[in-house]
Amino acid sequence: MKKREPFVDDGRTIADMSADWMPWNRGFFRGRANRKKTEGRQPAKMSKQEERETYRAAVWAMYRAMLPQILCIVAAFVLVFILLKMWFT
Repeated sequence: MKKREPFVDDGRTIADMSADWMPWNRGFFRGRANRKKTEGRQPAKMSKQEERETYRAAVWAMYRAMLPQILCIVAAFVLVFILLKMWFT
């Protein structure tokens, strides 16, 4: 058998597991620093019509993404109903 070299941690990050997006990991001071960075930048203003169209597109995309799961649930209920109907008749 080959002799293994001992593992030496060189400090590189393979996958960052800090989860900075979690509220309890952001911290009070880090949030303040982020606010200072973004104070000068203003997001582009959208008209009410554009906001409404964007909202409708997002809701429609959500429903389209949920459609396969909903169809599986409905199919399961139909299958259970048919099996119960056959069992009790």
